Amino acid sequence: MKNRFYALIALSIFAFTLPVTGKSSAQSSPQTLKIPEIVAKVNGVEIQSKYIEFRLNQILNNVKRPLTMREKTSVVKDLIEKEVVRELVHQQGQKKNLEIDSDLIDKEMKALREPYTSDEEFEKALGERNITLDDLKKSMTVDINARQLLNEQIKGKITIADEEVKKYYDDNMEKFHRPESYRTRHILAAIFPPDMLRSTPVAELQSRREELTKKAEERIDEILKELKAGANFEELAKKKSDDEASRENGGDLDIIYKGVFDPTFDEAVAKLNPGEITGKVETRYGFHVIKLIEKHPAEQAPFDELEQAIQKHLFMEEAKKLVEVYIEDLRKQAKIETFFH
Repeated sequence: MKNRFYALIALSIFAFTLPVTGKSSAQSSPQTLKIPEIVAKVNGVEIQSKYIEFRLNQILNNVKRPLTMREKTSVVKDLIEKEVVRELVHQQGQKKNLEIDSDLIDKEMKALREPYTSDEEFEKALGERNITLDDLKKSMTVDINARQLLNEQIKGKITIADEEVKKYYDDNMEKFHRPESYRTRHILAAIFPPDMLRSTPVAELQSRREELTKKAEERIDEILKELKAGANFEELAKKKSDDEASRENGGDLDIIYKGVFDPTFDEAVAKLNPGEITGKVETRYGFHVIKLIEKHPAEQAPFDELEQAIQKHLFMEEAKKLVEVYIEDLRKQAKIETFFH
């Protein structure tokens, strides 16, 4: 049997993200790099510096050390290159008169709005980042257009044979060794609760860290008292956990491999038998109470469980090669000017 995947190619060059954790506070202003207002032109279409500066601030806020001027310059050049490629593909999509699904844009916009308590809060977050709703919709349109066009370039051109999949598995056995794993529920009392993260500047949060840590510990102590008094763990997690991702599922974290979470989390779970509950467990996120559901020993993952994932991986690798060739052809036909050096 031979399988073909006609999946969307969601390459990193086509991604618009909006952080939801308070105001940005980069290591230093990107203007120190003297980024011009227009960073490039693609067939006469201008690419503004606004998005480049936005992404640069995101990156500077997330790295663990200050970047040198040379490193910052390299980051900006890479961001500009990605924007040039996005514009190239977008222009080609326009030439082909590809239709943009407005429902898909609405769906993606809704996903970005969801973490905010109101439209006003969402629009305020955009304003703090010098982004308008029109900017956001345009970026989404470019991304969707690009994905549609790139899908056209790979559809029907890639076939992954079963023999290739099995060979990849046999040649890479060490990649498919599963470490010890477990499934738990947890209740989190976060140092910085989600609502506070969304509405409070980072500098203020850090200045209040000691006070907020104490409050988080007091909250988890109260939760422990309720559990000892007979409260249902799952229901308590739904009502009081600060982990928005697992709260609706009663704190269920599904299967976790040892080493993925904070070491203190792993150490606490290691002492439990299924059905047992920890005391107070501190991680960098705050304080947890953890209930063990099940444990699994380390094992070699069987081929039949991985076959589809390997097939998809091999497909994506081939798709990336086709996309790279296609983009290089677009480059050769285009007039590209860059103004940041």
